[in-house]
Amino acid sequence: GGVKMMKTYAVVFQNQRTGKVAMDKFTGLNEGEARGSFRECYRHENYTILATVEVPEIEKREKVVG
Repeated sequence: GGVKMMKTYAVVFQNQRTGKVAMDKFTGLNEGEARGSFRECYRHENYTILATVEVPEIEKREKVVG
């Protein structure tokens, strides 16, 4: 089988106590994994996930000459 690529997801979330909205990035094979990582990282407060968006890779693919 092929190599599973880890993707980067931007998770936008709101603190239920303060109403503050923030964004953090998590990696995972899919959206569910990214949300799982989010919940592990932010388990000390109650947050509502507003959006999970895949972040496209913008790394340059060209080989460096030299």
